[in-house]
Amino acid sequence: MTAYGQRSRRGIAGLVLAGVLTAGAAACGGGTGDGAGGDGGRLSAALDGIGQDAVGTYLTYWNVSETRRLVGKDKELYGPLDGYGIAEVVQARHEGDPPRTTQGFDESDVDTTVQVGSQAARLTGRFDVAAVTGALVKRGWRTDSKTDEGVQLHEADARVGVSASVRTSTSAKNSGIAPLTAPERSVADDPAYQTAVRCLGEDAYHATFYGKDPAGRLPGLTLFAIGARAADDGTSRERLCAVTESAEGARGVAEALKTKTAPGERFAGADVVVGSGTAPVVTLEWANSAASGLRPGAQNQTAELPRLLMPPS
Repeated sequence: MTAYGQRSRRGIAGLVLAGVLTAGAAACGGGTGDGAGGDGGRLSAALDGIGQDAVGTYLTYWNVSETRRLVGKDKELYGPLDGYGIAEVVQARHEGDPPRTTQGFDESDVDTTVQVGSQAARLTGRFDVAAVTGALVKRGWRTDSKTDEGVQLHEADARVGVSASVRTSTSAKNSGIAPLTAPERSVADDPAYQTAVRCLGEDAYHATFYGKDPAGRLPGLTLFAIGARAADDGTSRERLCAVTESAEGARGVAEALKTKTAPGERFAGADVVVGSGTAPVVTLEWANSAASGLRPGAQNQTAELPRLLMPPS
């Protein structure tokens, strides 16, 4: 199992940003049952705003309104998630100024966040376009265009687009605009992502998809994701869902995960379940707690389970 225990530099690097934004991150057991949950397909809807060219990178999702409720209910358990995946909010807190002043919005305006790799994000919610534009212009940003779709701004290589319901951003060099409309083909159209979403549950309040990059996954593994869901009493459970290519690939994934469920390991006693079919889904589910490594989103910081499913660097 040596190869399963090494870090993939590309994959783990992605977790660094997710962990920072989090700290400032089978069907999963919860209060709303498996599969599509009470949020009416919110996870799929958020992924539908991300172009299908992003299937190879990691994506991190927050149901911000739900996560804010949970953080307010139990700061000890959910506190590490209070960055809500919003880099601008984390930055404003670090600078000591209210994000509504420095960015023209704050987390109370945001419904969902999807971070795309380390250089892009898409937020949905209710945005005051004039306030966001004015705040950025005061910080030295320049307006590129104003259309019925929204406003586009730039500062060096960074781009921001904002409309009344969407805010997008990218810091990639030569990235062009930060599109506000949904793409013709999205990540949500990809069969592996659809399988992973069904496994995690549409009502996940936090989820990370580690990308369909064959070079960064174990042989026979197409995609894996980790998502958290909360019951009505505020307790939370997380589930790792691994979409495999074959029964053989599923066995390899299961063997790797079982090394962390043995007596004395952090996930001791948790069940690793291999699904049926020609391309089984392998799941590992556990109860979140305030203990080290078991808080919601902790795997984006420790990478304890993700690195098992990545090849050696």
